[in-house]
Formats: sequence, structure tokens, C-alpha cells
Amino acid sequence: MKTDIRDMIAGVYERKDNNKMAVNLTAYDNEQVDYADPNFRMKIWTIRHPIQASIQYGPWHYHEEVEWITVLKGTMTIETTQQTYTLQAGDVVMLGSNELHRSHKYVQSQLIYIVCHVDMSAFLDPSLLTYQAAFTGRSANLTRLNDALRKYPLSIQLIHELLNQMLREITVKGRGYEFAVNASLKKLLYTLIQIDDEQIIEPMDHQLAVKLRPALAYIEQLLESPCQITDISSKLNYNSSYFAKLFKKGMGMTFTSYVQMRRMKRAEQLLLTETCSVTEISGKVGFTSPAQFYQLFRRHFGCSPRQFVERRNLQKM
Repeated sequence: MKTDIRDMIAGVYERKDNNKMAVNLTAYDNEQVDYADPNFRMKIWTIRHPIQASIQYGPWHYHEEVEWITVLKGTMTIETTQQTYTLQAGDVVMLGSNELHRSHKYVQSQLIYIVCHVDMSAFLDPSLLTYQAAFTGRSANLTRLNDALRKYPLSIQLIHELLNQMLREITVKGRGYEFAVNASLKKLLYTLIQIDDEQIIEPMDHQLAVKLRPALAYIEQLLESPCQITDISSKLNYNSSYFAKLFKKGMGMTFTSYVQMRRMKRAEQLLLTETCSVTEISGKVGFTSPAQFYQLFRRHFGCSPRQFVERRNLQKM
């Protein structure tokens, strides 16, 4: 089961080699990923490190996004609180949502590698609802897939090629590149399912998915107004307590957390596509109090709504 971040930063952890490792509480950071296109929530880029005099230790950090790293040249180490992965050219490592980690860069040679951050909830359409809790890290520790991946060199090679392909598509931005990148990402996820011998990626039960699909549709319709679990459960003829447990089991998060996440997604879209004021947008995503909207937005994105828009406008210049 995935270790909670609050537990991770509490002190000392035991690695698989039984050695103790202390986590520096002042060094970790909840990283906010800035997307070039906020409506296409993937960030993939190349990092280059020249030969230097000493080993570089990156800070401990984590983020909601799932992350892939693949090395093009040189050697590096990715370290979590549970395991260490040494990567050379062609190797791949996957880090699940909110996985506390840091990197070591070896300096004997130049280091070049690709980093890919993906907001999985933005890429899993309703047809893939059964996999949402697993691939967003709500019900599975995706970092554990690295052990399975090491058994399948051809799958590592394929994922390495897919990451390179997505980087090329996003860099060139040819007409319809979003479809190509989306297809490559889905192929990558399918590859992970194929090598998942321990069934870490556990899809939602089909009958449960059938029960939740209309609930999710209702939530989308009610984002502009107060959306209570009692309203949704009554529409579906469920007891509210039973429905709350059903929802959390299927989605890997509480009803309230899911509604807040969807409202923030909608607010993000409106801020970038409408000329409404922040107060007007807060009303359009179901908040009667602009102050409450402002507080939740800052907690979700790490900045105010106005700062969010200003940053995106600067990126377009």
C-alpha cells in the first residue's frame, strides 16, 4: 500500500537493504508543474548536465503528476524512500503520484535525460473510468511497477521510444499533435498493464463503474451550483452513507474531494477562455463565497487565480 506523504516526512525509513535513511524535513517540496498548454496537461522536456567536479544531489520533492524519466546519455540515480534506481542510457523509471523522490547526477560523463510529467486525470476519458483510481495513484502505488518492468527489457525499450516520440510531437507541435501524444501515452499505459504480473493496476469492478458513471455525469451538470452528496445519491436512489462508501471505493477519493477537483479543472478552463472576473468564475463553479474559491484555488494550484492567468500569458509571449 502506498505510504502517505505525511508519514514519509515524519522521520526515518527502512530501505530494502535494511539500511536506515533520514529524510531532511527542510528539503522536500510539493512541486507545482507549469504546463505550456494548461488544457493539455503533460510536460515533457530534456535536461542536460555537463561534466562537473562532484555528484549533484537534487532536493526531495513530490507532485500529484505521475512522472517518467528515461536516460539518453550518462548515468543517474533516482531515489525514493523505499528504493534506489540506477539508470543508464535507455533505462526508464516511473514515479507514482505524490511519490517522495530525489535524483543523483553522476559527473564522470555528460548526463542527458527526458522527464515527463502527466496529470493522469486529464487523460483518462470516461471510457477508461475503471482505471482512474489506479493510474491517478488513488488505489495503487505505481512506483512498484519498476520492479516488474525490470523483468521485461523489451517493454523498457518500448517505453523509452514512446517517451522520445511524445517529446518530438510536443516540440514540433504539428497539426493534430495532441492526438499523436495521447495515443502514445495510452500505448505506454497499456504496456504497463501487460507487464503487471502482480496486478498492481487493479481496475474498478465493472458493476461498480456502471453505478458510478451516471453519478459522474450528474456532478458535471451540477458544477455551477451547490453539489451535495445527498442530491446525487437521491437521484440514483441510494442511501447517502452507502453511496459515499461506494464512491470512495470506486474513485479512490471522497465525493467532496472529487467535486472540488472537478470545480478547479472547470475554473482553470474558464480563467483561460473567458473574460469573466474571478468573482464571476467562482460563481460559475459553484462557490457562493469568492473567498472560499480563492483559498481552494491557491491550495490546488499554488497561486492566486490572477497569478495563474498572468503566468500563462507570459508563457505565450
